[in-house]
Amino acid sequence: MKSKLACLLLLLPILFSFTGMPDVLAKAEEGAFDGIYQTDRQLLNQQNTMKFFESVARKKGDEKLAQQIATKAAALAEKNKALHVAPKAAGRMAQRAAIMKHLHGQKGKLEQLQADYEQQIAAYWKLLLPSFSAEAAPSSLLPRMAAFTATGAVVDPFEPNDSESQSYPITVGNLYDSKLSSSTDQDFYQFQSGTLTGSLTVTLTNPADKDYDLIVMEAPSNVVGFSIYEKLGGTETVTFQVKPNTTYYIGVFSFNRHFSTTDYYHLSLSKVTAVLSLASPIDISLPVGEVPAYRFTAPVNGTYRFFTSPYGGFGAPFDTILVIFADEQMRQLVGFNDEAQDGLLFSEMKVPMTQGETYFVYVSDGQETGVHARLTVALDASAKAASPVIHESAANDGSIEETQVISLSNGTFATDVANGVTVKGLPAGLTPVITRNSDTQITLKFAGKAVNHESKHHVEGVTATISKDKVPGAVADLVTNPFGFVFTDTDGIVVSTPQDMNLGAGQSKILKLTAPFSGPYEIATTYYGGAAGEGTSNTVLGLYEDYGQTRQLAFNDDGDHPPFSRLTPSLKSGQDYYIVLSGAGGGSVHARLSVRYLGVEYVYNAKGQLISTRQNGKVLTEWQYDGNGNVIRKIVHE
Repeated sequence: MKSKLACLLLLLPILFSFTGMPDVLAKAEEGAFDGIYQTDRQLLNQQNTMKFFESVARKKGDEKLAQQIATKAAALAEKNKALHVAPKAAGRMAQRAAIMKHLHGQKGKLEQLQADYEQQIAAYWKLLLPSFSAEAAPSSLLPRMAAFTATGAVVDPFEPNDSESQSYPITVGNLYDSKLSSSTDQDFYQFQSGTLTGSLTVTLTNPADKDYDLIVMEAPSNVVGFSIYEKLGGTETVTFQVKPNTTYYIGVFSFNRHFSTTDYYHLSLSKVTAVLSLASPIDISLPVGEVPAYRFTAPVNGTYRFFTSPYGGFGAPFDTILVIFADEQMRQLVGFNDEAQDGLLFSEMKVPMTQGETYFVYVSDGQETGVHARLTVALDASAKAASPVIHESAANDGSIEETQVISLSNGTFATDVANGVTVKGLPAGLTPVITRNSDTQITLKFAGKAVNHESKHHVEGVTATISKDKVPGAVADLVTNPFGFVFTDTDGIVVSTPQDMNLGAGQSKILKLTAPFSGPYEIATTYYGGAAGEGTSNTVLGLYEDYGQTRQLAFNDDGDHPPFSRLTPSLKSGQDYYIVLSGAGGGSVHARLSVRYLGVEYVYNAKGQLISTRQNGKVLTEWQYDGNGNVIRKIVHE
C-alpha cells in the first residue's frame, strides 16, 4: 500500500505538467485555446445577464415580458450549446485536435452569437433599467448631485458614484456605509480582483424600513450575480467566483424607489476564499500552469461525487485531472482521476466523507491547454421505491389502499419535500399524497379512484421524481425505479346466464358486461330463481360506459312488468359496460338479473362456413355442407 501511494505521489508532478507534445506545439495551441476560453467566459456572462433581466421583469410585475426574455434566452443558449458540440475522435490528441478545429470553424458563428446577445442586452438595459444603460451618461447625473452637495443638508458618502465610470473603489474586509438619498439615486462601487481567485460574497444590509437591491457586474455590462428580493430591512447577498485581473462593479439601487436622507445602508465584501460548496458549480478558466485548489467540508455523512463537466454547462469537452488530498500539505492522497470513463475527457471521483471532514481538491488540465471546465461536488444521492406493484383495494372500485415507500440513499430530504415530488404515469383518477416520514423516507398514498380499473388496465413504468431542490446537495432531480398498478376485474355477468341477487336496503351492485355482439340487448329483472312464489322486488337498473357512473346510457325503474326493471340498449361488440342494480327508494333487492341478445347471432364453424343463426338462445336456421363445401341441406326451425 505504501509503495502504491508513493508511486501516486511521484506521478503528481507529471499529472500537473503533462509533457506529451513538443513545447512549440504546446505554446501554439495554448494561444489558440485562449481565444476560445475568452469567448466562453463572455458567453457565460451574457447568459447570466439574460437571467437577471428575466428576474427584473418579474419583479416589475411584467410576466409577459419575463416569458419573452426567458424564451429568447433559451433560444440563444441552445444555439450556443449546439455550436460547442464537437465531433469525437479516437485518442486524446486526435480528440483535442478535432475540438480545436471545430471551435475555430465556428468562430464566425460564435462572434455573431455574442453580437446577438449584446443587442438583446443593450435593449433590455434601456427598457428595464435605463439608468444602468450605456446611454445614461454620467454628466446627466451631476446636476442632481451638485444640488445635494450645495445645500449641505444631506451627507451622502462616496458621491458622485452613480455610474460605472464614477464608481468608488473598494476592497475586501472593509465596511462601507452610505445612503440612497433620493428616489433616483444609485451607487456604484468598483472592485479590482488583481491576482485573487475564489469565492467572494457581497453583503448589503438595508435600513429597517427600506427595500434596496444589489447587483454585481463584470465590465462592461454583464451581470455575474444579483439579489432583488422583495423585503424591507433585509439583507441582500451575492456570491460569485472571482477571476484574476478582472474589474467588477457593485451596484446598490432600489426598484421600488426607496431612499432615505438619514438612514445608512451597509456594504461589505468578504475575503476571497477558494471554497467548493455542495451543489454549487464553479466555472474555472485559467491558463496553463495555474492549478486551482479548493477546500471542501462535508456538511453531512455520505458519499460525495466530485466531477468536472463543460464550462458554463455548454462548453466543449476539455481534458482534466482531478486530485484530492485529505490535508493542505498534500501528504495524504485520497485519490486522483483522469478520465471518468474511457474516451471521456472529464474526471470524476466518488469519496465517502464524514460530517465536518475537509478535503482539498485540485483541478489540472491534462494536455497543457489550461483548465477550462466546471467543477462540481454533489451528494451521490438516489431514491428507491420499495414496492414493484401497487394493488387495487378489496372494494374493487378503483381505489388504492396500499402505499409506496420511497427511501433516499446518501442524502437528506428537505422538510418540505412533499412540495417537490411529482409522479409520472399514474392511472387517470388517482392523485398522489406525499408524507415525509423521516430525513430519508417518504410515503406515497393515492387518493381518488382509477377511472379504468379492470385487469387489462394495469399500468407499468410509473416513477416518482424528487426535485433536486428538496435534496440538499443534489445537482439533478432524483427519479425512482419504475413501479406498476394492478387492478382486479369487476364481477361480471354474461349473456343468457341469469344471476339471482340479494341486496340489503341501500345497497347496490355493479356488474360488468362485455358485449359479445353488436346490436340490441335486453337487461331485465324478474322473479328470484324464476319462481313467481318468491314475490316481486321493486328494482332500479342503470347502464353506464364507465365504472364511475359518469356516462349513463340507460336508466329504468319500472319496465314492462312493474315493479321489475327492463333496459333495451344497443351495444358494441367487445366493449365493457357497467350494469348498476339497486332497490327503488333505497330498498332491498330480491330478484333475478338477466341479459339477452335480441339480435340475430350468426354462428360459423372452423372453416368459416355459416352453420346456424340464433336469436335469444333459439336456433332459427341450420346449414349442412358436403366435403367440397357445398350446402347440401338447410333446416329452418319454426
